[in-house]
Amino acid sequence: MTATPTPDPHDRETAQTLDDVEELLKRIPGARRVVTEVQDLRALFVERRAPRIAVLGRRGVGKSSLANALLGVEVAAVGSVEDTTPAAGWYDVTANGHALRWLDTPGLRAGGEPGRRELVERALRAERPDVVLLLVKATQVDASIAEDLDEVRALIAAIAGDRKAPPPVIAVITKVDELAGARAKAPPFDHDVTRRENIATAVGTLRKYLDEAKLEVRDVVPVATWQRFKDGARITDWRWNLETLGAALFDALPKNAQVEAARALERGRAIRRRVAMRIVGTATSVSVVIGATPLPVADLALLLPLQSAMLTSLVYVSGRTLKPRAVSEWVGAMGVNVSSALGMREAVRALLKLVPGIGPTVSGAVAGTGTWALGVAAVRYFIDGDTVESSRAAFDDALRDGAPPEDGPGGADDRSG
Repeated sequence: MTATPTPDPHDRETAQTLDDVEELLKRIPGARRVVTEVQDLRALFVERRAPRIAVLGRRGVGKSSLANALLGVEVAAVGSVEDTTPAAGWYDVTANGHALRWLDTPGLRAGGEPGRRELVERALRAERPDVVLLLVKATQVDASIAEDLDEVRALIAAIAGDRKAPPPVIAVITKVDELAGARAKAPPFDHDVTRRENIATAVGTLRKYLDEAKLEVRDVVPVATWQRFKDGARITDWRWNLETLGAALFDALPKNAQVEAARALERGRAIRRRVAMRIVGTATSVSVVIGATPLPVADLALLLPLQSAMLTSLVYVSGRTLKPRAVSEWVGAMGVNVSSALGMREAVRALLKLVPGIGPTVSGAVAGTGTWALGVAAVRYFIDGDTVESSRAAFDDALRDGAPPEDGPGGADDRSG
């Protein structure tokens, strides 16, 4: 069964808030685009689940090492001689409460046992992956690769069947630290011209074989995944380019698997920030509509729950447990007294009163600016890990400058000042 986060009371609150907002927006002419954004938020949070990732590649290519590298812990067995995965099987790769649903498979053509392919195919059909990672060792990109790609193409076709689109495929070139270089194996490789040229050659070679095999991939990403642990603590970290792979993986996933992926990827701060700013941008767009509509329900009674849902969602994206206390303590530190979840809403009301012109019905521009400033400040604190003072400064700046244009370059879902 696919890993799903434990239900939380605040999930129900968020779901109800989004339902209320969507019902209101449906009554407002011209608000269809914002309705779609609200539905995207529902997919992100209310319907969220762990991503399903299938990994294919030869024995020794580093499938288990990649799982460890993505989460930044030692959670999967790593073998150097024998195949550590005798049979294909889905399992949860979990670290610090964050999980990926991982299909580990025996090596392609492993041990000359043709029966293993049928086992892999059965596992792929039993639980359809969101994305397939095709792993190729950097020193083997031209070593009988055509046969491997034939087998992968057949497996992808088996997943798709006659009526479904195939899952996206990302090619990953592993163990690039084993390519010849002028310096030590440990990254970064910025000043090792020889190794970087060899990495580029490996990427180009694999792309050529992929084109010849007519195997469509979204990207080819070279990585190094080497870590060493002792007594549960990491003592060597030679990982490289995991941020690029994480971004490619995130973009290939369906919306309902993106939040859990962003939380799980250790080197995923940029991804978490993207999700956070999408939330803030959508909440800002909705706030503008709510504030501008003359409907009697479109006042702080709906705006405040929306902002509350935005803040608690940002806390969750940051990797923390979804607790309103984290939000209330932050709002209190921002200069407003907070003693409970209800008090937190009153604190948001007090923050909005800093903007001239607030009344029983908030104007669209003012409502949008207040929500934007609150979201930007929260991103600065919860996602970026900055201080309360920096967060407060970000709030003041955003309040002064207002939200960026929604449809212009770097709109409200991309920028935080």
